[in-house]
Amino acid sequence: MKNKTVAISYGWSGGKWHTKNFANSLKEAGFKLINGINKADIIIAHSAGCYRLPKSSRASLVILIGPPYWPEKSIARRLLKKIRSDTRHIIKHHGISYTIKKFIWAIIYILLKPSLTIAALINHRRLDFLEELKDRKVIMVRNEEDHTCSPDIETAVKKLAHVHYLKMPGHHDDYYTNPQPYIDLLLKQL
Repeated sequence: MKNKTVAISYGWSGGKWHTKNFANSLKEAGFKLINGINKADIIIAHSAGCYRLPKSSRASLVILIGPPYWPEKSIARRLLKKIRSDTRHIIKHHGISYTIKKFIWAIIYILLKPSLTIAALINHRRLDFLEELKDRKVIMVRNEEDHTCSPDIETAVKKLAHVHYLKMPGHHDDYYTNPQPYIDLLLKQL
C-alpha cells in the first residue's frame, strides 16, 4: 500500500474538515493521500464529486460513494430529507457540537465551490459520466440510508460491465465518521 496514492473528489458540501477521520484512516492503512486527482492511483469520489472526475488520469480504481443520482425526484426535496435524517443521526451519535461544526463547514465549502452545485444540478438525472471511466475498475457504493442517491442506481449500473455495485449500511456522509468499512472495501479491491 505504501506506493498507492489516493485522492478524494469531495462532494457538494464536503471538504478536508469533513474527511479528516477518513484521511487519517487511509494513512494508517498505508496509503499516501495526495491532492492531485490526475496523479492518484486511486480516486475516492463522494456525492457531486463523482461528476467532477478527470477524463484522463492514472487511477486504475475509482470508488464512487453516493452520487446524487435520482431522476424521478427533485434534488431540493432530496437534500431537505437528507439534512433532516442525517442531522438526527449525527446529533445522536456525534453530539450537537460536531453537528454544528459540520453544518458551518458545509456552508463554507458550498460557497467556496459553486461549480459543484452546478455539476449536481446538471448531472443528477444522468450517469453518462460512468462511460468515461470504462477503462478503470469502478465500485459504486450506495448507503442504505442515503436520501440523495436512488436505490434504483443498482439497476441503472448493471448494464455497465466495469461498474461493480455495493450497498453498505449508513447515511450519505457515512464515510466521514465511519471510515473503516470504506478502508476495508479499498483494501479488498487491491
